Amino acid sequence: MTQSLVNISTSMLNETTILIGFIALALVIVGLLVAVVWLSRLYLKLNKNYITIESITQSNKNDIYGLCSAALSVNENTGTIHEKLHELKQQLSQISEKMSAFSQYEPIDPNSPYNVDIRKIRDGASIEELMRQSEISYDEAALLIRLHGGKQPI
Repeated sequence: MTQSLVNISTSMLNETTILIGFIALALVIVGLLVAVVWLSRLYLKLNKNYITIESITQSNKNDIYGLCSAALSVNENTGTIHEKLHELKQQLSQISEKMSAFSQYEPIDPNSPYNVDIRKIRDGASIEELMRQSEISYDEAALLIRLHGGKQPI
């Protein structure tokens, strides 16, 4: 009888061990399934984020391409504007020279009481000469010389 009890108890122990093993195996399988589901969801979320980042990156590349194109266009326009500005400066210089030449030969108003004085100034008369010959003040002579050319007043 003791032998049979030992056999029964060993057999129960083996069945219990096997049952515990199956339960442990089932828990491991369930744990693995949970891990697979969790990793699958994480992969989908990461994939969605990757697609979003890829879209943003492509949009940024397009923006940068547009900015580079605009910068090249601005650079070309700047060169054109620089050339036009240079041409305008030359034209302005030519006009200024013509105006300067024209102002030297400005017609004298025949009704002006200073006609003779202006002619003297254009011929190179000094302030003292104007004051002596025309009987005008120093300030008048200096002003006429400043307006109509000749020597600068001292």
